[in-house]
Amino acid sequence: MKFTLKQYLLLFSVILILSALYLSNKSNVASCIKNGSNINFLIAGTDWVDYAQHADTIIFASYNPKKRFLDVISVPRDTKIYLPDLHLNRINEVYAYFYRKEKKHKSAIEGTSKVLSNILHNRVQIPFYFQVDYTSFKKLIDSIGGVKIEIEEPMQYKDHAGKLNIDFKPGIYILDGEKALEYVRFRGQAGDIGRIYRQQIFLKAMLNKLKNPIVLVVRMPKLLKFIFYELNTNFTFWDKINLVFELKNLNLDNIRLAQLPGKPYQNYWLPDEEEIDRVLNLIYGPEINFQLSSITVEVCNASSHSGAARILTRKLRDFGFDVIDWKNYPTKQAKTIVVDRVGNLKAAQSIAKIINTEEIFTRYDSKRFVDISVIIGEDYKDTEKIYP
Repeated sequence: MKFTLKQYLLLFSVILILSALYLSNKSNVASCIKNGSNINFLIAGTDWVDYAQHADTIIFASYNPKKRFLDVISVPRDTKIYLPDLHLNRINEVYAYFYRKEKKHKSAIEGTSKVLSNILHNRVQIPFYFQVDYTSFKKLIDSIGGVKIEIEEPMQYKDHAGKLNIDFKPGIYILDGEKALEYVRFRGQAGDIGRIYRQQIFLKAMLNKLKNPIVLVVRMPKLLKFIFYELNTNFTFWDKINLVFELKNLNLDNIRLAQLPGKPYQNYWLPDEEEIDRVLNLIYGPEINFQLSSITVEVCNASSHSGAARILTRKLRDFGFDVIDWKNYPTKQAKTIVVDRVGNLKAAQSIAKIINTEEIFTRYDSKRFVDISVIIGEDYKDTEKIYP
């Protein structure tokens, strides 16, 4: 029996597809998705300062395939650790120590993962990682055509030795790779905590852009080339394929942007052990159903509109929220934000929709005895109607 060219091509395509399916099923990521197990990974943004590699940005992420939900927890670089044998006090020193010792990014990031796992009470294994240095970060942003960011206040910093000159005036920008790197590196008066806030704003803006079908069609070849051939990671080729297919339809409302629970102390960030346990129970335990009437809220006025907190309090109470406090905020700010204090992202999103803001962040602090904090900025639209 003779086969035509068309039949040969069809047979070859079937064999190729079956081979791909077979090999992809050998992927650890595919196994996690199939079993409904969380996929935990570390993102390390590294720099090169004083002839040494440092982890300038450390992010723990956990994707739950059952809930199709992604938790992102930024870890302050000055987080206090206890490794007296190695003479290390901050988590960002771990990467530098192991890289200096073994001259391998893999060893440095695995050492950082182990220390972070220890901070998380050894309840979490972090088998996967992405390592992003300055060059690869710029390539990533350029591959998607830049990211649109609104800068609220002047950002200025000069480091002649480090050849860094940051100079942004307030306004809306399309940041290319070089300028985006300056934006996410800037610390300012709020230090690393303020930088984490900006990095999460940037991450949301980048993900929003990737949801644009036109951007995907035009930029996908360059983006895929970066992901599959230029990004330093221990995810295999087939892991990446499974991740791309799994996350391509991820709802942005199912991404919780948080920060490691803790508080500043001297020059350190001290982890809150009790709160970390509660957060891990939230991420890895059964889904918690919150009743709307039981959601407690505080409203803070960080705008120049007198009485705005009191008026918004009435509005939220009309919607069924239990507003237990309203007050003035110690500083003024441009943007209105909703801060989720207990991991109840849906409640925070409901309030954000009512007050017409997209600025939602999770900052775990159950000891505050309030579930949601609303901080009114100058951009709050209702104040324009009340105070012409």
